[in-house]
Amino acid sequence: MPTPPDVRSTPRRDASMSLLTNLLNDTLDPGYAETAARRKAAGEPDAGTSHWTKRMSPTVLFGVAAVALVLVIAAIQTHREAPAVERERQQLISRVQEGERKNSADESMISALRGQLQAAQAEALGPEQGKAFTAMAVATGASPVTGPGLEVVLNDAAGADSSASSDPRQTSNSASRVLDVDLQHTANGLWAAGAEAIAINGQRLTALSAIRTAGSAIMVDFRPLSPPYTIQAIGDPKSMAAKFADGADGRYLFALKSQYGIGFTTNTKDKLNLPAATQLTLSDAVPVP
Repeated sequence: MPTPPDVRSTPRRDASMSLLTNLLNDTLDPGYAETAARRKAAGEPDAGTSHWTKRMSPTVLFGVAAVALVLVIAAIQTHREAPAVERERQQLISRVQEGERKNSADESMISALRGQLQAAQAEALGPEQGKAFTAMAVATGASPVTGPGLEVVLNDAAGADSSASSDPRQTSNSASRVLDVDLQHTANGLWAAGAEAIAINGQRLTALSAIRTAGSAIMVDFRPLSPPYTIQAIGDPKSMAAKFADGADGRYLFALKSQYGIGFTTNTKDKLNLPAATQLTLSDAVPVP
């Protein structure tokens, strides 16, 4: 009968993987286990407990309490100051609105007094020269004017800008907005179509008027305007509308409408009321012969 093999003398199949076997079977470092047992036998606290105890010392607890107290005080102070800040904001808005109302009232009074002065000047000059003076006041924007005319309205498009083209409107990320150059084309086209007087959003244009962009706003004679932009022109409505539509500036605006979606409408009006220009400066004067 054959002798059975000695199992103990037979090498284990995983003998070559002893390191991995030890890592799996003995996850706790023997040295650490021995130290922990010795501390426990001697009645000493565990290392982890000692670590947290040191971290939670009275000094640390005092610091945490101080920080929490500061945050609470800051929150209470902010909550108490919020109504005061809101009151100051409302007071500032009220002062601005009151200033705007006062400026509007002053401008109306100045316009009325200017009209009375011009009427007195025309009467003093006599019938012939008074008529020429009145025509000159209308042409220079020194007096308000009423009559039939043409109304052009421009407004920003609702579409988004596109930077995929070399077009200057798109490279400036303003393709869907009305620009100062668009208002300049409109005013020039209406002058060329026979307009006698023009106003943009109530701002009367003169020979020295400037239409330019400042930041994100369009300014006419240093007055910021917002869309929609209403351009009113006194003159023969029918002939002015036809000449404006056939002119280069009218075609330019039609192209903006078709290519970029800029709002563009024209309407003839039986009566338009244009105010006098608010900023007039006399630079040269000669005596009447």
